[in-house]
Formats: sequence, C-alpha cells, structure tokens
Amino acid sequence: MTVHESSLSPCVHAILASKLGYEEKAYEMYLRTARLDLDDYNNDTEDGCHITSMAGTWMSVVKGFGGMRVKDEKLSLAPFIPRKWKSYSFRLKFRGRVIKVRVSGQGTETILESGEPMDIFLHGKSITLQRS
Repeated sequence: MTVHESSLSPCVHAILASKLGYEEKAYEMYLRTARLDLDDYNNDTEDGCHITSMAGTWMSVVKGFGGMRVKDEKLSLAPFIPRKWKSYSFRLKFRGRVIKVRVSGQGTETILESGEPMDIFLHGKSITLQRS
C-alpha cells in the first residue's frame, strides 16, 4: 500500500498491474505517471519537473502495456491496448537491432528495422523477426 508521493511509484505500479492483468488499474497508474507534473499532483512543480516520471511514462507503456521483458535471453512481449486508445507504438534497440512494435485492436505488429534476424517471444510464442 502506498500514497504514491514518490514520482517513481505510479510507473512501477502500472507495470505490475499490467503484468497481473489489472488493465484498468495499470491505465490509472499510467495517467498518474504521465500527468504528475501537468496536474501538479504533489504540489511541487515550482521546484522543477520530475525526470523519473518522464522516464516512468515510457516504462509504463513499454514494460507495462507492451509487456516487454527478457526471458531465456530473448526479447519477450505480451502487449495489450488500453480501452481508451486506438493504437500505440514504440521502438526498442535490443542487442544491436532496432525493433518497432505497433499495437492496435487488430493485434500486434513487430518489425525488424535494422540488424540480423532474431527470435522473440510474442505472448509466449516464439517468432522470428526478419527484415523485409
């Protein structure tokens, strides 16, 4: 239990809620992370912006909604899309390769933009990414 006074707290909770399947809670914590300074939740923006919250916003999307982990030395993704969104995308640099991930209501698209072919896990299934 926490009051989320630390700028690091909401993003960690967004990631964990995503992992546990609590999608609404994950989105709530994402919004708190993303809007921490915009809404001045902690009444301290006169002291400056929270860099940790800015990074936490990215982490909430990639590690939370995108489900990005490293398992058995391979990139693993288990994305879902928040109900209020139509799509989202992000790029990762992983072991010298650039991978674009796009998630929408129609599914997940993974594109190897640069580097050698590689195997990744997508929702637990092994797939091979190759440049087109």
